[in-house]
Amino acid sequence: MNIFLVYIFFAYLALTLQAIFFKGIKPDFILVLVCFYSFKYGQAKGTAYGATAGLLMDAASGFIIGPNIISKSLSGFLTAVLRENIFQWNTTVNTIVIAILSVMDIFIVHVCYETFSKMSFHNRPWGIPVTGVIYTVIAALLLYPLFSRNNGAAFSGSKY
Repeated sequence: MNIFLVYIFFAYLALTLQAIFFKGIKPDFILVLVCFYSFKYGQAKGTAYGATAGLLMDAASGFIIGPNIISKSLSGFLTAVLRENIFQWNTTVNTIVIAILSVMDIFIVHVCYETFSKMSFHNRPWGIPVTGVIYTVIAALLLYPLFSRNNGAAFSGSKY
């Protein structure tokens, strides 16, 4: 079976789990999936998966189509670029990269919402996005052993 379709199924599943089990502040399971997919399959496939998963998120939100497409595809691209330049990939590096990409993702989505809608984030508290980043990092830490075990040498630090 095509692995891209399996990851799309995981994206649907992640959106469903986020909607059912988390109210208010949610971990970004889609970002974690995009990072793991682009880490294993490279820039082009990671960017395409990020755009597809972002489209799923935007369609599920029922608001503006585009912010999550941009942020997730950029996350997929940057994960693959970082993977090519960091030779010793481990849990710590993975956690730092996911945290940075999560902050970037939130920033891009907020900028797009402010630019293309009348939604303003100017006076909103920073606690909500910071807690979302923490939840996303925890999700990445919990899922890292699952993906590293299934992907074998892809996470061991070897070049492809």
